Amino acid sequence: MPGRVGEGAPEPAPGAIRQQRLLLADRQCHLDPERDTEIRKAVERVWEDFLQYVESKNDIKNERKKAKVQAALADYKDADVWAEVQRRKNPVSEPMKGLKQAEVETLLASQDEVGEDAPQSNFYARCHPLKSPRSPLMEMIERVVLVHRLREVITQVGFTRFESETPDIEGELDLGVRRGELAREVSWLPAVENHGEGIFLALESDAINRWLARAEVKKRGKALADGFDAAQRKHPSKVGFLGLPYVLVHSLSHLLITAVSLECGYSASSIRERIYATPAGYGLLLHTGTPDAEGTLGGLVQVGRRIEQTLSYALELGRLCSNDPVCAQHSPDNPHEERFLHGAACHGCLLISETSCERHNQLLDRAWWCPPSRALAPSSSARTCFDLPAARAL
Repeated sequence: MPGRVGEGAPEPAPGAIRQQRLLLADRQCHLDPERDTEIRKAVERVWEDFLQYVESKNDIKNERKKAKVQAALADYKDADVWAEVQRRKNPVSEPMKGLKQAEVETLLASQDEVGEDAPQSNFYARCHPLKSPRSPLMEMIERVVLVHRLREVITQVGFTRFESETPDIEGELDLGVRRGELAREVSWLPAVENHGEGIFLALESDAINRWLARAEVKKRGKALADGFDAAQRKHPSKVGFLGLPYVLVHSLSHLLITAVSLECGYSASSIRERIYATPAGYGLLLHTGTPDAEGTLGGLVQVGRRIEQTLSYALELGRLCSNDPVCAQHSPDNPHEERFLHGAACHGCLLISETSCERHNQLLDRAWWCPPSRALAPSSSARTCFDLPAARAL
């Protein structure tokens, strides 16, 4: 258990606030595409009078002879109904999904439209159709979702001193340091609810897996992993190396934030990122969020409708850094510079406001997308970024 202030834990420093964010919906009531809610509703209608007494699949066949039962279960097989009956009679606590897993499953769901487009709605998103055939620039993009409405809840859970832990790759906050509680007996937590909009880009999992198999990528990845190990020796943390797919998606996110901010009307510091790089899916969500209606003015959604132009412009911005060639030639495992968590990244190219970045401007490398060696690029879209015509901000 984390120590409390006055019980052996170090006194927290003012302003060292720990926060946990939850996007899209409450954790207990997130939109889950796997749940077969319809069959549960059908069984519920005839549960109390009929189905609570069945003891086998054959009993369900007998119950179907009753008009009310048959009307409720006409669209479902006996095996599915029996599985639902067993679930009700022998409830097993389902493991709660991580924050990011719930979010990415919602955004990758097959529906073209999710949620309700109403002023009081917490979440509404539409899948943006991609042109066919795909251009080389868009070949790695699996899906584009325009999130017209989303809700973000930020909760303060305590204080830390000197060390600040970030959530793990699943978005779960696991403090590796002792924290000061807000009170001796915590019965409630202060929170703020923000409303905003966003753009979600899903990347093709197969394309990323093929990219990871390249020898050049493995070599560059080893340098990043060695740099992370060096940083761990100097500042130990419970969060391990998040993997090359995370660095790839995270770097693209920073390039896009800079490009999007020049078009959408929001400043770069008011656009935040959410990175997904797990077996559940690869992608990034750029979003805004304010306590009032200012975060839902539609600027990000409008940019999402021109995502190919914006992506082209983002790669153009990443081609050259004002600190090149020093930035481009930086190696994360260089012990003299002590920038162990950066590849080709600095304030002249990839680093943005820390309030926008979920990893405090760490684990970044533009060499993946605008590489000095084209063999590092994840797809022909990035390999040809040097040959793309300069995209202008619209």
